[in-house]
Amino acid sequence: LCGGSADSVEVLEVVAGTERRWPQSHSAQLRLALADGSSKHVYLKKIVASTLPAKALHSLRSELVSNRVESRFYREFSDDLAKRGVRLLNAFFVEECLDSLDKLVGKTEEEQERLLRSGGVLMILECAEQYTQLSPLNFEQASCSLRLLAKLHASAWEDKALLERVADRLHPVGGYWTLRQRGEKEVQQMTDIWQNYLREFAVHAPELLGRPGIMQLASRLQRVSSWISEQMSADPRGTFATLIHGDFKAMNVFLPLGDLDEEAAVPIDFQWMGVGFGMSDVAMHLSHSVAASALQHGGEAKLVEHYRQVLLPMLSPQSAAEYSADVAWRHYRLGMLDWARMVFSVFFKDASPQAFAKRTDNPNVGLVYRDLQASLDFVVRVDKCLAEFERELSTRHDRALGSRFRSRSRDALRPSGCHASLDSLS
Repeated sequence: LCGGSADSVEVLEVVAGTERRWPQSHSAQLRLALADGSSKHVYLKKIVASTLPAKALHSLRSELVSNRVESRFYREFSDDLAKRGVRLLNAFFVEECLDSLDKLVGKTEEEQERLLRSGGVLMILECAEQYTQLSPLNFEQASCSLRLLAKLHASAWEDKALLERVADRLHPVGGYWTLRQRGEKEVQQMTDIWQNYLREFAVHAPELLGRPGIMQLASRLQRVSSWISEQMSADPRGTFATLIHGDFKAMNVFLPLGDLDEEAAVPIDFQWMGVGFGMSDVAMHLSHSVAASALQHGGEAKLVEHYRQVLLPMLSPQSAAEYSADVAWRHYRLGMLDWARMVFSVFFKDASPQAFAKRTDNPNVGLVYRDLQASLDFVVRVDKCLAEFERELSTRHDRALGSRFRSRSRDALRPSGCHASLDSLS
């Protein structure tokens, strides 16, 4: 920890006021008093499976898998990324005891529960000094966090060997909100949840929420959710694929206390890292954590393009040429709709003015389900993006129907048994 032996640590104590006992983990800042009279601060994070809240077996397994992913990230990937220029907090010590995740086959549910709750994770990390955490972010702060994302994504952009390792050791598809992680069952409750949202907020935006397309927004999103998920599932060997953070909310970013234009932000919490398209992180970040005022009046498009412009010089000439503004904007819109599926099917579940008010000062909660203006603006963006992709899918469908009709018409004109000879004459 200190560049020396453990004997050099004379006193270890928890810094008062830093302990956090979240349901999913416990953390605290520790002060180490050293033999030479100096001191050092480190950050401790521990997950004890036996103390996690009661939950369905698949949810417990998913949570522990994500904890193992973070441990693997620090032990197997962080040094490589740091060498590629990504600023990360040093991991002084990482111990993961979750081998039980690989021993569940053939076990009863009771046995699986007992195995899963027998392990845990302990990490001791560098403290983030001279940094701060804020939410929501203004335009300048969001620009700083997006520069960090561009650096992270560029470090693994189309690196097939690295991304195949990521798919094997972290998440094959990055992001906590993906259909692969959440499953189809949640999608089925989307329409009922949306009807409640419409009732609760109708008085605040009667014209917007009374539009037919808005009233059907959840069912429209539900119809295309599988297609969107397919579009945003990157192949480790494919074009534009990279390593994504998977939970890039503002509280998982340390912003520098100094000049935002000169100093780099630092990411934390790597439980949902995996293969993906960079715009998945960008889309989630902007809607989850950036102030509504920063996204209005063209701010959203400016931030997306800022990310791309920072990214391009760090890519190979060919990759930079391929990642056009049109490609990036398409990925961004798809990424927003992919995250919106979880918002509409989970995070809007208890949506009401009262629920928003209770969460209004909680920086870990997404802005679109604690701030009314941000939420309504998000609804408008989802509606607009959906309409664009609905037109695209409708055009594809019409072309496919036309192609099949022309094919059938040609077949109808051919004498029975003479198809091959007629084709050869055409």
